[in-house]
Amino acid sequence: MDILLYPPIAFILSLCAVYLFAGFFSSWAPKPAHNPEKTKTYACGEDFPAEKVVPNYEEFYPFAIFFTILHVAGLMLATMSAAAAVSFAVPTVYVFLIAIILSVLFIR
Repeated sequence: MDILLYPPIAFILSLCAVYLFAGFFSSWAPKPAHNPEKTKTYACGEDFPAEKVVPNYEEFYPFAIFFTILHVAGLMLATMSAAAAVSFAVPTVYVFLIAIILSVLFIR
């Protein structure tokens, strides 16, 4: 019975239980009536023409790359300092290279 307590087995069993529970009680749930007003855009009671919005993430990418580089660098430096065989020069060179990469990233 201890096998039931292993996380993958417990997850699969709970997923099956929820699936069976939902399948059993979904037949009791009332069927929704089709209402075309539900899919309209809400604009405080005004008729709002539907437009296709195309988000622009171009300004977000430098910050995402900056965030990724700094966090990967922090992880690398934290694990380098834990290793006894790493000299002082390796993390110093690594920090210098990260500074160069980040300066190139934000110079336009």
